[in-house]
Amino acid sequence: MPSSIYQEHHPNILEFWTDEHEKVTVPIEFEELQDSMDLTATSVTKQDKLLTLLSTFTNNLFFKYQPMSGTWGIPLPATEVGDEIDSVSSQWCMRLYHSPGMFKSFKENQFTAPTYEPIKRVAHRDYYTNNPNLDFKGDKRIELPETIDSLFDNYFSLEPRIAKIADIAASYVVSAVELRNSRKTLSLLAAFTALETMVNLEFKDHKPETCSECSQKKFSIAKKFREYLLKYIGESDANKKKFNSYYSVRSKIVHTGEQLKTELLFADVSKEDQHKEFTTSIEILQLSKLSIINWLLKR
Repeated sequence: MPSSIYQEHHPNILEFWTDEHEKVTVPIEFEELQDSMDLTATSVTKQDKLLTLLSTFTNNLFFKYQPMSGTWGIPLPATEVGDEIDSVSSQWCMRLYHSPGMFKSFKENQFTAPTYEPIKRVAHRDYYTNNPNLDFKGDKRIELPETIDSLFDNYFSLEPRIAKIADIAASYVVSAVELRNSRKTLSLLAAFTALETMVNLEFKDHKPETCSECSQKKFSIAKKFREYLLKYIGESDANKKKFNSYYSVRSKIVHTGEQLKTELLFADVSKEDQHKEFTTSIEILQLSKLSIINWLLKR
C-alpha cells in the first residue's frame, strides 16, 4: 500500500458487519438496482456511524474523504522537495486512497486474523485528561482507552430513540474536532452543542417550576449544564467553579457574537492568552467527549 514521508493521514482498514435490522432502503427508479443500492446505503451508514463513534471515543479523528469532487494537487517526490518543485504542474486529483487491486482484496466474508501487536490500552481517566495527543503528533501510534469495549457494548445496547440522540451529540463532537484548527470559535460551539444535547437528554423528563414573582424557570439552563457535568465528570468545588466559567465562555459566544482572540491565523494575541484559549478549548472538547463517554459507562 502506498505511503509518503510527508503524509499526515494514515490509512486504516475498518472491518465490520451489518445485521438485518440495520438495513437501509433507498427508493430508486430501477428495481434491478435496488438490492445493490440498499447494500451500499447500509454499508455506508454503518461505516459513518463507526467512524463517528471512534472519533468520539478516542483521541484521534477517523474519517473518509468526501466529497469526491476532487481538488488541485501537486505530486510530491519520495525524497525531500527541492527547487524542482517550481517545474511541476498541478493535477486534478480525486480525494481517494488507492492501490492496484486494493478494493478486490477487501471482498471478504470473514474478519481478517490480525498479525500486528495489540493496540496499547490506557487507563480511562489518564487517556482523556493527561496530555491527550489529539493528532498533534502524526508519528504517534494510536492508543485506546481501557474502556473502549464497554463503550461500544453499551452504545449498541441503547434503545433506538436514545441512540439517535447520542448520535447527534457524537456528530457535534466530530465537528468540533474537524474545525479545531480552521474555525476555532465554531469548534468550541460544536463542543458546547454536543454537551447541551446530552444535558437535554438527561433532563428530558424534568419539568421545572415557574417563579410566581418573575415568571422565570427555577431550574435554569446554566444550572442543568453544571449539574450534568458534576454528575458525569466529577463533583468538587473546583469543578463547579470551572464549569461555571465554561458556561460563561459559551454565553459570550452565543449571545454577543464574541470570537476567540486566536480565531485569526495571525492575530495579535499575547502568548499567555494564546495558551489560555488553547487549553480552555482542549478541555471543553474533551469534556464534550466525556459527557457522552461517562454517560454511556454509567448506564
